[in-house]
Amino acid sequence: MDDAAAAATTAINEPEPGSLLIVSGSTSDRHKHKRILSQICAMVAQSLLMLDLGMMIVVPTIVIGALHNAKEGLSLDDSQSSWIASIILMCQPLGCLVSGCVQSVFGRKRCLLLVNVPHLVAWYLLYSAESSWILYTASATMGISIGFLEGPTMAYIGEISEPDVRGILSTFSSSMIVMGHLLEFVLGWIFPWRTTMLVSCLVPVLAAVAISLIPESPVWLLTKGRRDEALSSLRWLRGWASAEEVSEEFHNLELYCQESKNEFNNLLQAKIRKSSGYTGVPDSEFATKSEPSAIDIVRDLLRPGILIPLRLVVVYFFFFHAASLTAMRPYMIEVFSRLQVPVSPSVLTVWSAALQGAGALICICLVRLVGKRVLSLVSMSCCALCCLSLGAYTYLTTQHQWSPVPTIPLLLFCTLYFAMNLGISPVPWLLVSEVFPNRGRGEASGACAATFYIIAFLVSKTWLNLQSSVELYGCFFLYGILAAIGIIFVYKCLPETEGKTLAEIEKNFTKKNVR
Repeated sequence: MDDAAAAATTAINEPEPGSLLIVSGSTSDRHKHKRILSQICAMVAQSLLMLDLGMMIVVPTIVIGALHNAKEGLSLDDSQSSWIASIILMCQPLGCLVSGCVQSVFGRKRCLLLVNVPHLVAWYLLYSAESSWILYTASATMGISIGFLEGPTMAYIGEISEPDVRGILSTFSSSMIVMGHLLEFVLGWIFPWRTTMLVSCLVPVLAAVAISLIPESPVWLLTKGRRDEALSSLRWLRGWASAEEVSEEFHNLELYCQESKNEFNNLLQAKIRKSSGYTGVPDSEFATKSEPSAIDIVRDLLRPGILIPLRLVVVYFFFFHAASLTAMRPYMIEVFSRLQVPVSPSVLTVWSAALQGAGALICICLVRLVGKRVLSLVSMSCCALCCLSLGAYTYLTTQHQWSPVPTIPLLLFCTLYFAMNLGISPVPWLLVSEVFPNRGRGEASGACAATFYIIAFLVSKTWLNLQSSVELYGCFFLYGILAAIGIIFVYKCLPETEGKTLAEIEKNFTKKNVR
């Protein structure tokens, strides 16, 4: 009886296997600020990569603006400019897919370190370019490396942070992309384009130094059986705490990782039993004789637990590209000039990045208070209204000869750039770091990033053709209508994940599958 009672008590006190990332109750409140500070340190280090990413994304705007039909020196014609704008997007999916496989083997930190090498090479190639082919090579290198870093950066921030600060940290990390836009546009405004590329070489160097000082993801370390290293990593990430202070959370991490591994092994065992037709051996005596094949791994990645959140993120990305007018980005200066905005187009590019940064900062402040869903609805609604209004203004001034009021498109563009980073720009990337289960998170993150850039490439490459077919106002109307549909999608399909543990989010999608 005493043994039974003790066993019952132990079962009651045992943490629930799915309760991942619950902060230990034994941790004193005086360590709260230290816990948050250590997570901020790790996030800032890896966010330097996001800053570099943001700088590289706007490189085509600077290079095309400086070299398109230049009268002396290196010059680009229309076709070459189009390829400079597209290659960087076209090559990113390749990097994403490679990253999804590599990061599961080498870890998040090593991938974050290695990606700085092609970044540095690409910046130097741009600085020293003497032909369009060197520019193509630099753009392709940038595209592959941008795609490569997306998966590990978002997986890392999701795995190292506690639920109550994960949304803020992830939003800040994503906002560094916008800060990269702003920094590169400011450099391009102050310096010649070659000097801008040379100064930009400093960022990957700083990023490599900073990332070398932070620990590997404890979740990844546990999946590789490196328990002692995982414990040291978690202690670092929780304010350099003692092993006792993180014992409960570490135990839950172990249960979560073991649960994922056992689930996969059980699926393999069930498959072997079914294929052999023999069910007489008890489970306790059954052992899988072979390693999982590549087909088994691919089938595992196609399970509903991956596909349901993958569908959510991919569709969200599609509506983001529509609502934010991603297709117009390489041709911003041309569109601003055509609408006669009362500000220099080059200065307006700096304004656009600054407004995106302001929207991102507001998002950081509000995401914990109101959640990702509300921010997404407000942001998507504002962007849809701006796109439709730009379409109406352009239609009336070009087709009905209404007198232009240049202040109107200026205000609409400013509102659009602020609103997009208030929600629909950072939120889908936050979802990438949260909604996928531990088993397959790296591959799914890479697939999401690849899809993001495939859509970006398609809309950017087709902008000029679409504009020739339906005019500029038709482009605004089309993307405005898609953004309006996106509002319905967000309202119907986007669950609130703010403040929830990774295991709670995973269980939520599991329940959807059951239904």
